[in-house]
Amino acid sequence: MSKQSNTIGDDTGAGGASLPEDQVLEVLTRVPLDDLAACRVVSTRWRSITYDPAFAPLHCRRTATVSGYFLQGMERNRHRVEFVSMHASPAISLDFLPSSNARIEAVAAHRGLACCVGFFDTPRRRPPCYYVCKPATRQWRALPSPRTRFHTAAMAMAAKPCSNAAVKAEFKIVRFSIPKVHNYLHCEVFDSRRFAWRRAPDVHCEVSLPLTPAVGAHGAVHWLRWYGQDVFAFDLESEAWRVIALPREVDERRDPRARKQLSAVAGRLCLLVTTTTEGGAGEEVMGVWEIANYAEGSWERKMTVSLKSLRAEEGAMMLRHLYSSDVGFLDSLIYKDMWYDFRRGKKVAEVKVDQACVEHVFKFESDMIPCKLR
Repeated sequence: MSKQSNTIGDDTGAGGASLPEDQVLEVLTRVPLDDLAACRVVSTRWRSITYDPAFAPLHCRRTATVSGYFLQGMERNRHRVEFVSMHASPAISLDFLPSSNARIEAVAAHRGLACCVGFFDTPRRRPPCYYVCKPATRQWRALPSPRTRFHTAAMAMAAKPCSNAAVKAEFKIVRFSIPKVHNYLHCEVFDSRRFAWRRAPDVHCEVSLPLTPAVGAHGAVHWLRWYGQDVFAFDLESEAWRVIALPREVDERRDPRARKQLSAVAGRLCLLVTTTTEGGAGEEVMGVWEIANYAEGSWERKMTVSLKSLRAEEGAMMLRHLYSSDVGFLDSLIYKDMWYDFRRGKKVAEVKVDQACVEHVFKFESDMIPCKLR
């Protein structure tokens, strides 16, 4: 996929002081979803406006865009997927796929695309089928199957941004699998332009990836390696990989009880670390680090907050994603999910859900315009 430039313009000219802030907001909230990536590199001012938490609900209303999360779990040995949003949005599901037992493997940040796998309950064992689909418009297309003799370790997807429905969707999918020799990863890449899988160079590194959704940022996809010792990054354009060390403070502490996870805010990779303070009180504290220089792999601590009031008010909650720099998306075991403002210590929104045990959460944004998958 072609990358957006990482260079952001200054605050002069079209993106600067030539227009009042309310007029810039008026224009940007009417820009098609896939064109926002280009707007964000015009200037730091435009980037800041489009990543402000107040921007998303207005943009969704004006452009008929859906923004939320796919929650995925298992119920009675069948995959269950549901979509939740804090904004008014149409019902979105995977019930249009040929298989009634399908799960999401990866979601692209653009074009509203997802890669899914469908399973079939038939007397004769039928192999799983892979699909590319656009859930918001209920479109799908079967994909050739990768070499599934090796167990899947992780998958990710990227699509080329384009707001023109007449242009065929271009996307890539990467699949890492675990061969019998466990000191490297087998790598396959699906390219929509060739509509075929091909073998990519193996990752000759002892990489153990949890089967969790990839976090996209800086033109690459990322996973925390098992036990959270560092970050594995893969660039779908160049098909190069690297390992990013954790912040020194986190790495040196090596707290076995610390819960670590990755997220992305305003296009930047973030690390969330939840620990328990020493002493009798045992207060839970969450620290948020953001990549300060991606090329160098340096981090900057952005926030440290106590989770005491959250636990007291809501009980056991699991942080799944950073919705913004201050707001997190959390789920619980009592059929509800919420958006919570950590700095203000209050709930922003809450939704009821139909499943108690959510295994994976996928951030999802899409327009409602059909796209060409064939």
